[in-house]
Amino acid sequence: MSIKKITTDALRRMGNTEGLILQGCGGDLQEWVDGLNKMLTEEGILQNGSKFTECSAFEHNGLTCLLFPFKDVSVDVGRLAIWRLKTHDTFGGTWLSDYVPNYLGEFEESAEMGADEDLDSGMSMK
Repeated sequence: MSIKKITTDALRRMGNTEGLILQGCGGDLQEWVDGLNKMLTEEGILQNGSKFTECSAFEHNGLTCLLFPFKDVSVDVGRLAIWRLKTHDTFGGTWLSDYVPNYLGEFEESAEMGADEDLDSGMSMK
């Protein structure tokens, strides 16, 4: 799996996507991806042999951040939400839908979701 480099402007165009963002990821980014997949599998959050196969890296406020989109991933959302809250001090984890408005302004209007659009972008939830 390759880690795609993106800009914060690209994040602002992802209004129809949801994902997990980890902030302050230093060193080898592939180790972060492998470690997160292993950790979430052990916690029973990633299910049915699923793992994050797509990942994007971006820089903001001097931090390297990783975005793990919920595309084609089988995840227990309740457990992931609890994990994210418990580990926030360590990983700075937040949802893409929270990160953009809180750090970058708003999603670009052309990318905002319509009322009937599906937020999960292929994510299988338990």
